[in-house]
Amino acid sequence: MAPLLQVEDLYTEIRLRSATVHALEGVSLTVEAGECLGVVGESGSGKTMTALSIMQLLPHGGHITGGRIMLDGKVISTLDEHGMRHVRGNEIGMVFQDPMTSLNPTMTIGDQIAETVRLHRGADKDKALARAVEVLGLVGMPRPEERIKAYPHHFSGGMRQRVMIAMALAAEPRLLIADEPTTALDVTIQKQILELIDDLRRRLGMAVILVTHDLGVIAGRADRAAVMYAGRVVEETSTVRLFANPRHPYAEALFDSLPEKAADAAERLYSIPGMPPDLTQLPKGCKFAARCRYVQDRCRDSEPPLGGDVGDHVYRCYFPVGDARDDAKPVGVVAAEAAQRTPARPEAFAAADGAPLLRIEHLVKNFTVTAGAVMQRKVGAVSAVADVSFVIHRGKTFGLVGESGSGKTTIGRLVVGLDKADNGAIVLDGDDLAKLSSRERRRRSKDVQLMFQDSYASMDPRMRVGP
Repeated sequence: MAPLLQVEDLYTEIRLRSATVHALEGVSLTVEAGECLGVVGESGSGKTMTALSIMQLLPHGGHITGGRIMLDGKVISTLDEHGMRHVRGNEIGMVFQDPMTSLNPTMTIGDQIAETVRLHRGADKDKALARAVEVLGLVGMPRPEERIKAYPHHFSGGMRQRVMIAMALAAEPRLLIADEPTTALDVTIQKQILELIDDLRRRLGMAVILVTHDLGVIAGRADRAAVMYAGRVVEETSTVRLFANPRHPYAEALFDSLPEKAADAAERLYSIPGMPPDLTQLPKGCKFAARCRYVQDRCRDSEPPLGGDVGDHVYRCYFPVGDARDDAKPVGVVAAEAAQRTPARPEAFAAADGAPLLRIEHLVKNFTVTAGAVMQRKVGAVSAVADVSFVIHRGKTFGLVGESGSGKTTIGRLVVGLDKADNGAIVLDGDDLAKLSSRERRRRSKDVQLMFQDSYASMDPRMRVGP
């Protein structure tokens, strides 16, 4: 019996003005009915591009140049746009990384979900809205019959992601592709969303492709895992076997990079040295060779094929982890690894001497709640920050943690001057920022910079990143 989804030797390119990005090179995957496949790897490894190739939603200049994609034994990679409209949403649903940029801000969520039902099921408006209420209830949305009238900006990030899942499930697809569904969510909300997807898979009997950079996301959820690097699958096996015995050095390095491992051993967090290769100018040989702790001459000369152990554990490596080999490393690599693995020193966390660089004293910020489109009358207030005080010393890292709505982002905005505090002091290197003139505040702005949560929504799409 054919798998539900079969990707065979897939090649995808993105043609730019001055170069061609070799996004996928020879990717092969299978997903059985009711199975969960985890696809893991760093940013740029090809995870999302694989999902977009399956859905034929490639960015401008993107083309499938080789291989094929089959759904239930039928080739879908050669379908035109009209044919793919029947597949998208109907046979395969997809949950994107950022629900805010994926939802239409001018339509209610009820209308957006109903649109999918009307397109694929031919239902009238009333039946489509009834289905919208049903699937919103299925994903745990409180009072779904009321919330269908709300717009995307009325919801928190976790609730917007539930809306995206409901929309993906509205036409009852047999396969759900979840592309980094918890990227911008708090840890507690992440757990809820992942448990929701897992519960829906078991209840509805659908298959799931779970795309993530976090190995912890697939632990205990995915039946099998595929590790991707530089547009290739470098290791594939059952999730249990991958966690017990990773064979590719890149997979091993991903496990070494887990924060939990460093915390348990009281070590500095390990990071994989170097950067992924330029996909417009791929190097000869193994694409991970420049970053591999076990690299040898053969690795640089030719690319290893996808092979491996007896059974379902395959990997792309001449010298897999666990095999006998010459582990001699250049002095620079040994020194770098020693520096990475230096045990954390207790004195590093001792109180610093001297005046703090930043001092927050009794900070207060309230936001007014208004009603009415014209008069905008005040109907209440939300206390975003209430009597917060802390200090940060020069050269130290200060962690500010909490759930959505706890005030973390508001404090950051107050410090950089994007919002004005109602009370309290923000003292930077001896200067109370609240008492500075506009000119002095602009002069000090270079000393405090803010990195926003969503890089895509923070950048001007009309301007290039570089000059």
